[in-house]
Amino acid sequence: MRTALALLLLAAPLFAATTNNDDSCDVALQPAATLLLPYFEVDLRSRAVTTLVTLQNVSPKAVIANVTLWTDWGFPVLNFPVHLTGYDVQGINLYDVLALGNLPPTECHAGNIAPSVLPDVQSALTIGGSRACAATIGFFHLRAAGYATIDVVSTCAAKSSDLFSTLLYDNVLTGDYQEIQGERAFGGPLVHIRAIPEGGAAGMVVATRLPHTFYERFMPDPLAQHADRRQPLPSAFAPRVLNSDALKSAIKIWREGLSAGACIGVQANSSMPFVEAVRFDEHENAVIGTAAAGPSVAGAYLSTSPTLFPPVSGSDAGGWLYLNTGGQSWVTVAMAGEPTYATETTAPALGNGCSPPAAKGAQIGPRP
Repeated sequence: MRTALALLLLAAPLFAATTNNDDSCDVALQPAATLLLPYFEVDLRSRAVTTLVTLQNVSPKAVIANVTLWTDWGFPVLNFPVHLTGYDVQGINLYDVLALGNLPPTECHAGNIAPSVLPDVQSALTIGGSRACAATIGFFHLRAAGYATIDVVSTCAAKSSDLFSTLLYDNVLTGDYQEIQGERAFGGPLVHIRAIPEGGAAGMVVATRLPHTFYERFMPDPLAQHADRRQPLPSAFAPRVLNSDALKSAIKIWREGLSAGACIGVQANSSMPFVEAVRFDEHENAVIGTAAAGPSVAGAYLSTSPTLFPPVSGSDAGGWLYLNTGGQSWVTVAMAGEPTYATETTAPALGNGCSPPAAKGAQIGPRP
């Protein structure tokens, strides 16, 4: 019997059951065409609080990585190219960029933000105001705050307002970040978002098997809405939280905005309530959130925030949150303890970017 089974297996075509690993909505730590820094914070008065980003080109070909800095409401305020030679690595200290106006020197530019432009960038990321827009484009912050995207592009002159014509589809970038908070440092890998299928010239519309894409809101042509070919992100997460005398946890959240970043309309991204938020304590007791407010596109919040998350019940120090955001999101958990302890981890996703969003009141669990 075993011999017959072995013969049958040998006779079967080995390729019949294989899977194209590129055709996946699972976001993994693999070379990608787009990197996402979900949240950054920079004290413009001191290097004590800043965010460091490191980019790597893991291919032998030179590439151009276009870095875009966005407000916490999802308005693009600055973009600059980074030329990476084959197997190159480039570090970026956002204090140097936002406080001093110094860009990483590469073959694409001289390495400085014009003195006439820098105050406007600082204003947009701190008080939410900009000369480029009469309306408010972000919350008031004591420190510059927002998020960043890094894309493989075809030209040093790439602009966030014209993504489609310059985006490339080469999965060659990797990267990480560290958020320095005085004597503490949080950090981890950037979100690696692959292009599927990969390869091809800028502006080339190629069919993708992805039902949604990361940048689809920014694609100008409805017929080419998925032309960016970037993997979509999940919508449901299960971050573990702990709040004791020794450790406090904060939730960092990036969410896809309701508006695509236009000057008038981006205000809709300032508060986007969760579809559902539930807190479970260590005894499986559940508290359902009723907050009418929600987080903006990017932010960091104490896990005990009564305006965003369900209230803590009982005396348990730990537990977890079920966060159904209703759209593309990314969630990490930062834990800190005195005097210098700090750690940051990615929250488990209960599905991937192709999983249909769960309805309010649906059974909580892994998404199909």
